[in-house]
Amino acid sequence: MNTRFALLGCLIAATLAASAQADEQVPRHWIARIGVHPVDPQPDNHSQFTVDNAAGLSAGATYLFTKHWAVELFSAFPAGFDLHDADGTRVARFSMVPSSATLQYHITDASGIFRAYVGAGLSYAYLGGEQTKGSLGGQTLRLDDSTGLAAAIGLDMDLGSKWFVNIDARWMDIDSAMKIDGASHGSLQLDPYMFGLSVGRRLR
Repeated sequence: MNTRFALLGCLIAATLAASAQADEQVPRHWIARIGVHPVDPQPDNHSQFTVDNAAGLSAGATYLFTKHWAVELFSAFPAGFDLHDADGTRVARFSMVPSSATLQYHITDASGIFRAYVGAGLSYAYLGGEQTKGSLGGQTLRLDDSTGLAAAIGLDMDLGSKWFVNIDARWMDIDSAMKIDGASHGSLQLDPYMFGLSVGRRLR
């Protein structure tokens, strides 16, 4: 994960350095994106349980209200996540939809082909659809929704005719209180990283 962040950071740094010449005014407009984002929870989710990775479609909408500043709404829709016990046996499955709202700073290079951005804001994750099996079979699992911080860094590459391709890296602070048959079992500290590839379009 760190290597991917470093590579993306180097590419974006090069774009930022080249962007000093680009000072033309950009009118307010919307950007829409759709792509795929693997959701990679941190390895040590819980003292007794762990959660696997999952991937799925993602969607985002960005509103640029000045040349550099924008607000983005983002959600990922991964397949269900598997919960494993200490022996690695799958004992439950649940759904999670991680979302975020971030304030972003955008810079475009002199050619107008590349646009880099960084952002920070808030995350919200819906968790539900809990199903148990194995050692938890017959017991009721409940996972609370989560709110926290969010961060994003990305790069758009223009394809012409208002279309572009996007790569990005995201992090969300997602901690879900866990209950089994009504008894507290601590918190699933998911805090996932997401590395995505999307196709987008500028909407004037």
